[in-house]
Amino acid sequence: MNLNMLSAALLIGLSSNAIAQTQAQKDDAKWIYERITGVKWAADHPLIVQAATMVAAGQRADVAALATQQAQFLNVTVKNFALEMSTRDETIRIPLNDFAATIMGVVRDNTDARELLYGNFFYVGDPARLPAGIPNVIANANEMGARVLRSNEHYAALDSKNNRLDVGSVLMRVNGQRLVQSEANNVFTIVANPDPAGVLTSRTFIEAHAVAGTNRRPVEYTFRQFMCLPLEQWADALSSDVRIGRDIDRFPGGDHMKFQTSCKSCHTVMDGFRGAWARWDFENDVALQTTVRQGASDGNRVLNKLNRNATVYPGGYVTTNDSWVNHAARGVNATQFGWRGLDKVTPANSGTGVGDFGRLVANSQRFSTCMAKRVFKSVCRKDLADSEIAVYASLGTQFESLNYNLRNLYQIAALHPRCK
Repeated sequence: MNLNMLSAALLIGLSSNAIAQTQAQKDDAKWIYERITGVKWAADHPLIVQAATMVAAGQRADVAALATQQAQFLNVTVKNFALEMSTRDETIRIPLNDFAATIMGVVRDNTDARELLYGNFFYVGDPARLPAGIPNVIANANEMGARVLRSNEHYAALDSKNNRLDVGSVLMRVNGQRLVQSEANNVFTIVANPDPAGVLTSRTFIEAHAVAGTNRRPVEYTFRQFMCLPLEQWADALSSDVRIGRDIDRFPGGDHMKFQTSCKSCHTVMDGFRGAWARWDFENDVALQTTVRQGASDGNRVLNKLNRNATVYPGGYVTTNDSWVNHAARGVNATQFGWRGLDKVTPANSGTGVGDFGRLVANSQRFSTCMAKRVFKSVCRKDLADSEIAVYASLGTQFESLNYNLRNLYQIAALHPRCK
């Protein structure tokens, strides 16, 4: 081969490598954008072209950060992440609600995600940025009562295709959760929530888990959604049964061993925490807290449903207030939850009300690991094998170092080698 032919071959090779490299950079940039925003992007879109240049310059982290600034990040990815956690059905095929809107707002505002479980705030549409057809629910107590506290109308309207709103941008944080104290002739009396706990005391969560029943389900689903632990994984037959209610038979079918080997394990932990919701119910379409509105409760404002079926086992625990005890602080549970206390005088083995309970959960190591796992699945569209769960723990540690910022957690999850 003469010199001219060799030069031509080298030029062709270099040209092919350059094209391949550029395409790889575009593909990478496009992949990051699509994973974070949850929608498809054209390869020649100006943002993807810009992002490809940034990838070539070694700025993949900056690409991920820019992707989280796109409206679709909040309106698609984060909204679906939150909707799936909001109800018992665990589906995204439901209208926007107060639970999901509050998570979207916390991500947008880069605030501490732990406040989702104990903060005294919620999010609604900013009246200054809404079309005329969506009422101002902040300035008008009747609109607040009817459209936010008694129905999901306000949030469904925000996300309606007819209104074409950038929901993530129009949400407004409102400090001080509210409850309906009374209603007469469509006139609402709205008062402060005496036991605020972020999304745990949202209308959506209370409707899904504190309606009817015996208020064990709010404990189960708090652990399921914010600890990523189904009931069977934190059951403990060796823990104390002192808080198990009177409605649980200690001799099912006349066999005490059946209680010891099957019933007790779930109820030791669940019933220990259940007192947190002793004053929460869902009635007549509103979340009810008995210190605000009596409901079906006793002189201590404890809901009757917590002490129902008292003749099943009269020697069982009688709930007289909203105190709770942590019976998940021994053995395997102590390790898998990683309790760290309540950031206050109250130790990590007891507390009062949902706010204290939410603070306990939010400060646990398991909360951080669970948020990492959920975000990883949200952005990477897959779960890791059991042999790789250390990835979640590592991401959870980084999440804590980033001041519990969920937006940043999305960025580092999208860039993790096991994501792609």
